[in-house]
Amino acid sequence: MKASILSPQPSFDPWWWEAAPPAAATASDVPSAADVAIVGAGYTGLSAALTLARAGRGVVVFDAGDPGQGASSRNGGMLGSGHRVSFATMSARYGRATAVGILKEGLASLAYTADLIRRENIDCHFSQTGRFRAEFHAKHYDNLGREVDFLRKEFGVEVDMVPKAEQHREVATDIYHGGCVYHQHGALHPALFHKGLLDRVVAAGATVIGRTPVTAIERIKGSFSVITDRTPLTAGNVIAATNGYTGAVTPQLRRRVVPVPSFIIATEPLSAETINELIPNGRTIVETRRLHCYYRISPDGSRMLFGARASLLPMDTRKSAKRLHDIMAKLFPRLADAKITHSWTGFVAFSRDQLAHIGVTDGIHFAMGYCGSGVAMAPYLGYKVAQKILGSPEGNTAFDDTNFAAIPLYSGRPWFLSFLDPYYRIADLFD
Repeated sequence: MKASILSPQPSFDPWWWEAAPPAAATASDVPSAADVAIVGAGYTGLSAALTLARAGRGVVVFDAGDPGQGASSRNGGMLGSGHRVSFATMSARYGRATAVGILKEGLASLAYTADLIRRENIDCHFSQTGRFRAEFHAKHYDNLGREVDFLRKEFGVEVDMVPKAEQHREVATDIYHGGCVYHQHGALHPALFHKGLLDRVVAAGATVIGRTPVTAIERIKGSFSVITDRTPLTAGNVIAATNGYTGAVTPQLRRRVVPVPSFIIATEPLSAETINELIPNGRTIVETRRLHCYYRISPDGSRMLFGARASLLPMDTRKSAKRLHDIMAKLFPRLADAKITHSWTGFVAFSRDQLAHIGVTDGIHFAMGYCGSGVAMAPYLGYKVAQKILGSPEGNTAFDDTNFAAIPLYSGRPWFLSFLDPYYRIADLFD
């Protein structure tokens, strides 16, 4: 690797941790009992815990690492309202009524999470910057236009098309073939958002225990025994909120989500002139190619945070830094000499139908499968799964009418990704 790509002392932890490292403190003791035990202290688990604790339930949240160490503090900090699946595909699969409902859930997730941040006064640099969705293939621009018209007319989404001739007002590259702007989408500092949620969960009376992997969940006469290397805990209900870190403790869920790594780099500080030239309106940017890039300016306005599917398989973060730098330099030749100060990775979870899911399996409640769009959806479905446990109709969602199908010939080791990775790269070239 060229020595000039990395800064003299690069970090392989998320840049976000400079302001908000994962909470290292853990509770000294595991209670013997709780109304609800939650496995996973990310956005989903903490949102569920906050709702349940404020409803008077005794809640214990377990995390295998430090709370917030996973994807909740590793993501790009982009809030959207969409799904990876087209409306036509959802309609064909589940019927028009359910498809409309799923689209509405996406819009509701954005509204819920934005309101949560404001209501709880969480200082996480939240801003409704808008998002530019960049079309990678010219022949798909008209299809994108039809989708935009549909969203605007049927759902009142604030979205506008941007032809290629005008895209420099959004992003300073000629690689794309136009796109659209979702004006209500936003950006935040994901680690500070997580810290804000964690602080409020603890203040609400819930117990959050890090560095304590759950090794088994056993049914015992209408309740559950949650087993760790410490004191077992008896709980009336259990929530699996593990998403891309779902393991053998919930094998039925593990067969339904595929952990896929995502990679991000942070450049050294750039000049204000460069920042303003690259992304003039300060929007978040996402692409339509399969192994897509997603990028934005850091909340302090000083550097480029550039993410991509460098590989569908885990990769050394020095190697992924080189790969992402090469992609970034093709988009923005002006950044060809920009050094990388941080390079990191984390796991997202894909479901078979590329939709999020919520429900109950083997008596265990769950919400997961965000397919890389969990910053808004995870807190929202965490709230919804808590409402289900509370017996409230507020817990009903359009996802209840979808099938969270297991993936054939898969039990947790995604052997097929080594074949999909080169296929997607070729498909992106020729579409």
